[in-house]
Amino acid sequence: MKRLELTRREVLARLGGGVLVLAFAPACVAQNRNSGGQANDRIAAWLHIGPEGKVTVFTGKVEVGQDIRTSLTQAVAEELRLPMDAIELVMGDTDRVPFDQGTFGSRTTPTMAPILRRAAASARETLLDLAAARWSVDRSGLVAEGGTVRGGGHSATYGDLAKDQPLDKPVREVPLTEPKDWKVMGRPMPKVGGRAIVTGRHAYTSDLRRPAC
Repeated sequence: MKRLELTRREVLARLGGGVLVLAFAPACVAQNRNSGGQANDRIAAWLHIGPEGKVTVFTGKVEVGQDIRTSLTQAVAEELRLPMDAIELVMGDTDRVPFDQGTFGSRTTPTMAPILRRAAASARETLLDLAAARWSVDRSGLVAEGGTVRGGGHSATYGDLAKDQPLDKPVREVPLTEPKDWKVMGRPMPKVGGRAIVTGRHAYTSDLRRPAC
């Protein structure tokens, strides 16, 4: 990377002559991290399990009528074995979500859905690990489903196992649910937020009012 030593007058003069100057600074290089400093290869960058078992999922994609709020919720629900109403998506909040290039080119389903599925499946496997360690039992005899890990005469909720802490573990290469076993994905589901839309309670951009300066 080469530093250009130019005064403001020289930059303006060169631009006026039709020369395009591109300057790159190391500080401007995207670090591919979210606001909390978690790298995108960590489960905590993509989802959080609260004490009551509510799962908050983070994505830089935005809902602009393509109904990805529903389809991405289905992807997470499938791998975490949860009902869809136990999951809340935080979308496009740049203070909270990982950097994932934005919403364009019909890329959400082929790119974001697999990412969230892997993160959710990794969270599920991590919860099984935590339960096995807590109870000193064989992990293979445990099942994660419906917000609870159970087996060997023991039972604990996802929220209890996670203890309201970020699952600061790597997103692993774990087996994803086969399409033949899908119970949520690939099936017709009520649109997330659909009732608010048909009853007029949903706030569109034109409904927002910013404070006066």
